[in-house]
Parts: sequence; structure tokens; C-alpha cells
Amino acid sequence: MSNHHESVGKWISTIHRYSMIYKARKFMDVGIGSGQLGFLGVLYRKDGISQDELARKLNIDKTTTARALQKLEKQGFVSRKPSERDRRINLVFLTEKAFALEPMIKSVMKQWTEILVQGFTDDERTQLLDMLKRISDNAVDYISFLEREHSDEATKQSFGN
Repeated sequence: MSNHHESVGKWISTIHRYSMIYKARKFMDVGIGSGQLGFLGVLYRKDGISQDELARKLNIDKTTTARALQKLEKQGFVSRKPSERDRRINLVFLTEKAFALEPMIKSVMKQWTEILVQGFTDDERTQLLDMLKRISDNAVDYISFLEREHSDEATKQSFGN
């Protein structure tokens, strides 16, 4: 029986929901929300980048990024400082408190990945990651296209075309 009509989004949504529950439970005691982990993950790889770059790397809008960073800053995990080259740009830096949690965060995230792919061969894991990356790229590309199209229409309307 073919499953071509089954919703990919349904399964991705289920995985996302349960991932958020898992992370929320694991990090509740340290004061990090599941939505803030991605920001820390990017900063662990490249500390001192701008808020805008963080938003781009995570495919998250600037308002949500600012809100998440505000929470992380309040909890003492990040600090924001104006760029010396351009004072309008805020650079985000991890604090010692955040660096101290890095091994725990990486361990918990690795455990979750292992839970999700238990019973998969190495080849299946590789294929799965490749397919998920392609799905993600398709989603980002399509929404970016729609946003450009919407922006073009708004520009035309503002000039009376």
C-alpha cells in the first residue's frame, strides 16, 4: 500500500512537539527553555556573533531572536554588547555560566538523538539526515520565495502599479 498521501508535516510536527517536551524537562532545573537551546548551540560553535546572524542561522525571525536572547541574558547565560565597528549591531557572547553547561547540553542532545534513531543502521541515519536537510531546505526556500513575492507585491502597490 502506497503512503504518498500521508502527511510528512504531521510526523515532523510530532517529533518537534516531543523534542520540545524532552528538552523542557531536561533543562527546567537550569533555567533554560527548550526554545533557547538552539541559540546556545549556535553560540557554542561561534561565540560573539550578531543577533541578526543568529536569527539567520536558526531561520528564526528577529523579534523571536531578541525575545529569546533577552531571556537568556536575564538568566545569565549570554551578554549583548554593541559592535565596536557598528554600534547599531549587538554582538552576543556566552557567559561562564553558559560555558559550564555546554557538556551537559551536548550530552542531553546526543541522548535524544540516540533515542530518536535507535534501531537505525549507520546508513539509515545518514540517509535520514540527508532527507531531513533536503526537506528543511525546501521549506526555507519556499517560504523565502513567498516572502519575496509578497514584498514585490507590496512594493508594486505602494507605487500604484
